[in-house]
Amino acid sequence: MRVDNKHERYDVAFSLGAACACSSALRCAKLQFGSFPLDWIAGSTVVQRAALVASRFDGWLDKDDFAYDGKNQINGLGIFKNRRTGFTHLHDFSDGPIDDSYAKVVKKYKRRESRLFSLCDCARRILCVYISRPSGRDVPDEELHEARLTMSRAFPSAYVALVHFRCEHGRRPSDRLVHRPEDGICQIVFDYDDPERDVNIKEVAAVLVEDGYTVTDYRTAAEKRAYKLGLKMKKYGVHSYAELVWARVKAQIGRCFGIKPKTYGSDYMKM
Repeated sequence: MRVDNKHERYDVAFSLGAACACSSALRCAKLQFGSFPLDWIAGSTVVQRAALVASRFDGWLDKDDFAYDGKNQINGLGIFKNRRTGFTHLHDFSDGPIDDSYAKVVKKYKRRESRLFSLCDCARRILCVYISRPSGRDVPDEELHEARLTMSRAFPSAYVALVHFRCEHGRRPSDRLVHRPEDGICQIVFDYDDPERDVNIKEVAAVLVEDGYTVTDYRTAAEKRAYKLGLKMKKYGVHSYAELVWARVKAQIGRCFGIKPKTYGSDYMKM
């Protein structure tokens, strides 16, 4: 039986959920460099998420399956739940009739799907990460096995590894448990609960780095420059290069008068 070497480099890593914290942790650990379909989607189980990837997201954005579920008070967008799949979109649709933003959302997710499969279809080693929410249900080994098996069948030419984070309150990261029920599955257990953010992203990222998970940076030089530019735009909460230049000028002027510039951090515009 092949033994998974956690220190061996992967060709691509992506989030299976359960929410946006997983993608944020992967980015913080320098394991993910762009957005993928399941990064910001809530709901469903790791088994259902793996099955959705294996289906190549067949029909998951059919407009008739969505129902409005109120306004997201954090970002002002509309919350739309897919009645067929159980997924909830918290960061995509505008707060109003779905037709107002549906075409734009579909275009965005098609781009993310294309990015994911263009990488996974030619990868030799794929890393999938799933973080259970601290208040969520436990995930038994049988479900992890089924999810990994589904992903392995979806990408038969690649070795697929699944890392699952489970929260155990009171257990420090330095005393974390590592459970390997079978080849290719690793469950990491410690207390990553964060009262404000749900998941302590920096602690999870630090564990991934400390345990030696690495990913080949597949980006071109132009893509790296665009990514860095995007981070700067997110920091200042702007949407164009011209706005970024003006925001930095204002920030410099403000600093001259002892005024701290307003920035948004890595969570703003993280789509």
